[in-house]
Formats: sequence, structure tokens, C-alpha cells
Amino acid sequence: MSTSISSCSALITKHFQLPEEELAAYQSSQQELEEALASIINNLLNQDMTRLMNAFYKIDLDEVRFKDILTTAAPDQIAITLAREVVKREMQKIKTREKYKDF
Repeated sequence: MSTSISSCSALITKHFQLPEEELAAYQSSQQELEEALASIINNLLNQDMTRLMNAFYKIDLDEVRFKDILTTAAPDQIAITLAREVVKREMQKIKTREKYKDF
């Protein structure tokens, strides 16, 4: 398992206020993590938009990109596209933290 994927999963778990074990089984690849997160995002899109928006705020997902996905992606692709953006953003944070951790 990649340390980056594990770290990414931990950040996502924190930001989405998920039980620690929620994503634990989906850390063997980035694609697997994205698919598991897409399922969670899909549920939140349908049941708890406030919680979803709070998570995106904490993640610092670009608001323009978020709105673009909601308005242009095919309905069955919205959750996976958002999941990919979340994972991409969290991976950026991990790389930046690694780069500057000794400063």
C-alpha cells in the first residue's frame, strides 16, 4: 500500500467525518480509493449536501471547478469526477507537506 494513498485516505476520512475504518479496505490503489469515495459522495449529494459542502470547504476544493462538475458532468459521472478532484487535491497537499516538512 502506498504511503501517499494511506495519507490521502486519512485526510479524506477526517474531512468527510467518516468512521476510521470506512476507507481502510480501499487503499490498495488510487482508483479503488476514488471509487469508494465516489459512493460516499453520491450518498451525500442525495442526503446531506451541507456535510458535503463542509468537507469540500475543508479540503479547499476549487468552488468554480465544483460548480463546473455539477453542471457539465453526466449525472452518473458527477460523484466519481468529484472523488477524483478530492483525491487529486489531497495528494497535492501531501506532496507540498513532504516538500516543506524540514523547513
